[in-house]
Amino acid sequence: MAWRRLWSLLLFVLVLASLGASAYLYRTLRQEQSARAKLEAEVAAIGPRFDQFKQAVRDVDRRLSATVFQEVDLSATGWQPIAGGFYVIDLAASPAGSNTRLTGKVINPTSVTHDSVQVSVRLDDKKASFTLAHLPPGVAQPFDVTVPGAIPPDRRAYFAVEGSTISFSSSSTRKRPGGEPVDTDKLLK
Repeated sequence: MAWRRLWSLLLFVLVLASLGASAYLYRTLRQEQSARAKLEAEVAAIGPRFDQFKQAVRDVDRRLSATVFQEVDLSATGWQPIAGGFYVIDLAASPAGSNTRLTGKVINPTSVTHDSVQVSVRLDDKKASFTLAHLPPGVAQPFDVTVPGAIPPDRRAYFAVEGSTISFSSSSTRKRPGGEPVDTDKLLK
């Protein structure tokens, strides 16, 4: 008799547990279905905007090299940034036969010295390069480069620093003459 009551109690607990699990799964299924319907509505709303975005990207000017090269106005005075973190000043453009001669200076605003700085200049679709052997911080190094083709009517050139070697031995990060550690208390006073 005790076994029957124990067995009945066990079956009753199993039926209650299965009913509870069924109710939980049913509620989860309903939430999942409503979330799926909401997501479908959002995706349907994004569809036209995504197509508009794709069309806008296709309509972008095909001259994407302007994002790699920094546009410089040849008739402007003052500092003009060029891609790579440097600046050009004192730009002058003059015809050199059927080519264009560009002169100016490149300034290194960083705190380290750059060696073998390779700079590219592009006028329309013609390109030329020059190398500056040593470009210390804050110094304007002159350059002279001849680019094939005539001066463009919009007087725009595109500059980019293609590479350089950083010389840490001549920068502000070099070691002090003494080998002792830095005394931060002295520095803070």
